[in-house]
Amino acid sequence: MLLYLRLLVLTTWVVQVLANNSTAFQYKGISIGGWLVLEPYITPTLFKDSLNPGESEDDIPVDEYHYCKKLGKEEAERRLNQHWSEFYNETDFQLIKQAGLNMVRIPIGYWSFEMMDKDPYVSGAQDYLDKAIEWSKQNDLKVLIDLHGAPNTQNGFDNSGLRNIGYPGWQNKTEYVDLTVKILKQIYNKYGTGEFAEKYNDTIIGIEVLNEPYGPALSMNKLKSFYIDTYNDARNIQNFTNSIMFHDAFQGIGDWDDFLSRGKVQVVFNNGTRNITVTKSAKFNNVVLDHHHYEVFADSVHSNITTHLQNIKDYAGSIKKEKNGAIVGEWSAALTDCAMWLNGIGLGTRFEDTAPYGNKTSNGQCAKWTDAKKWSKQQKKDYRRFIEMQLYEYGINTQGWIFWCWKTESATEWDFQALVKYDIMPQPLDNYKYVKNGVDVSGSTKFGLNWVLLISMLVVFL
Repeated sequence: MLLYLRLLVLTTWVVQVLANNSTAFQYKGISIGGWLVLEPYITPTLFKDSLNPGESEDDIPVDEYHYCKKLGKEEAERRLNQHWSEFYNETDFQLIKQAGLNMVRIPIGYWSFEMMDKDPYVSGAQDYLDKAIEWSKQNDLKVLIDLHGAPNTQNGFDNSGLRNIGYPGWQNKTEYVDLTVKILKQIYNKYGTGEFAEKYNDTIIGIEVLNEPYGPALSMNKLKSFYIDTYNDARNIQNFTNSIMFHDAFQGIGDWDDFLSRGKVQVVFNNGTRNITVTKSAKFNNVVLDHHHYEVFADSVHSNITTHLQNIKDYAGSIKKEKNGAIVGEWSAALTDCAMWLNGIGLGTRFEDTAPYGNKTSNGQCAKWTDAKKWSKQQKKDYRRFIEMQLYEYGINTQGWIFWCWKTESATEWDFQALVKYDIMPQPLDNYKYVKNGVDVSGSTKFGLNWVLLISMLVVFL
């Protein structure tokens, strides 16, 4: 009896340790997109309502920066406060928990902490981040704080706050990177020390230091230097060792193995007269690599569903071979890029092969795919197959996943709530209809399905 009690106490202690150790946490998360950082395709009404009488779509601001600039500080503040208070509330977090999810990723822009001179942005979203952390705690959800927008844009996408496609200016001046480092220090101080952190340290599982820096147009050595600097700041400032998350900067799977293992980088700085080579290093602990995967922002949008499913299996399998912990921190149900303004206001789609995209065969008309009420049984089935394959493959091959995003006004492929409504997102999450142990059995007969399941079980056990 005494031995039993000792084992029970030890087991309870191990469970508690693992619950607060984010390296052991298996992410089943959702992103709170379009709330504290605007994205036109998530809330198109907000952007359409910025038009004055006589203006056309050409006059719609393309991002949050120009939205605030067009309206002016006072009016932008009024509208954004209304948006922040209405688009999400505690009920959403209750529903997120009920849907079987265990954490939320909350994007926020640098301007919510400190602005540059002449920035038109509106501050105030930080208060709603704090509300969201409280709602998460009340509903037993973990929180990943995600710095989604950096000064002068780290990727050129509208989701950074400032759209300048192909020309991220974040590294153009040292003051932009320096301000990012400074803001992250503010985040580490507020959410990693003091009374706030004491209250919520078991809720705030980590901090993503920068969303989607566009590596192909940035200096990767300078980005790695930034990662090292801000990681060291986190460990020096915070009282709690939560996860620090690095996005892969659109580099290949496995490309980060050496950096994350060695924690070193050499960077050449110019002091105005000569170049100076500086070696920076960190002993990384509890760092999670963030991969984002979509099948619709490249030629893969033209693939058939069978190819999409195989792409997911191959992608997840390659992540499994990486040397360090990784998640798929963004993915969706999207088989098209047809959602209005998904690629940006004023831009066409790869699916229809409309400007500025071209030189590929059109897949047909987007109208067939944008109204979920008109989806055929086969369309719904294919969407569910695609989702189930991602849920399964990311679940067994990575440290977990975060779906983008919880809700939109009309972009069903990106809307978790709507996908549940149309019986496309499994509920519960492991209620697979068409994917069994990573095998697509959607075309199997009942007899054939039994054989597939038997073979799958043998593979697992052998």
